Amino acid sequence: MGNKSNASNAAVRALLTLLGERRDAEVLGIAPGELRGKKIRDTLAEEFDGRCAYCIDELQDNFDVDHIVPINQENLGMQMMGNLAPACKPCNANKKGKNLLEYLEEFHPASAQSIHEKLTKRATKLGSDLDSSNLRKFVGDFYQEISSIVLAKSEVAMSLLGTPSSETKEAAREIQRKTDYDFSEVARQFPVGAFVRAHLDGKVGEVVDYTLEGPIGNRKPHVKFYVAEDDKAYRRSPNQIELIRRSV
Repeated sequence: MGNKSNASNAAVRALLTLLGERRDAEVLGIAPGELRGKKIRDTLAEEFDGRCAYCIDELQDNFDVDHIVPINQENLGMQMMGNLAPACKPCNANKKGKNLLEYLEEFHPASAQSIHEKLTKRATKLGSDLDSSNLRKFVGDFYQEISSIVLAKSEVAMSLLGTPSSETKEAAREIQRKTDYDFSEVARQFPVGAFVRAHLDGKVGEVVDYTLEGPIGNRKPHVKFYVAEDDKAYRRSPNQIELIRRSV
């Protein structure tokens, strides 16, 4: 099922990419688009002497280009030369959305401080301060604006699709008979766009989808909700969560 969180996350990523590339164009003279593809991979590999920026092991041909500060709503990393580094597959997989120093101290404790200092100095030299917290409120407001726009536009678009025919409704019933579960009751209780709180750990997030969990023959409905602070989705059964607020 489509949801406004995915659209908002994509919009935030596009904004951070645009901001970073425009900043680099202004400060370093790097044209937008130059920080992607084979050219940037070759440039970074040469700058880091063919080694991973984090573990310093020799890079393989399929190395990744990593955003030192993740490019998402929580961390606010941008598509800037100073925020890009070559990473081997294991390092990139382990780092994911972690804070740079947090990741280094967990996986490369002996060299954590020196690598962090080196990458921070490099970012500053290239005009891309790794601390973009001054953008936090702006990006948060932008995220909410996009969410509201997507929800409003989707409701208008739904009204333009027309009423399903009797043939379509019968086909839908046939599909439902073949599925493990009809999510309509769960969707009425916890509609997409609503905010819920998990009883066990207090996680609060926006409902984005519904899933079936458990072994075949005994699968149960779960509500999937996105927690912005963690930048990830969680799944809980309906009796493990409570509705806080319906979609705005």
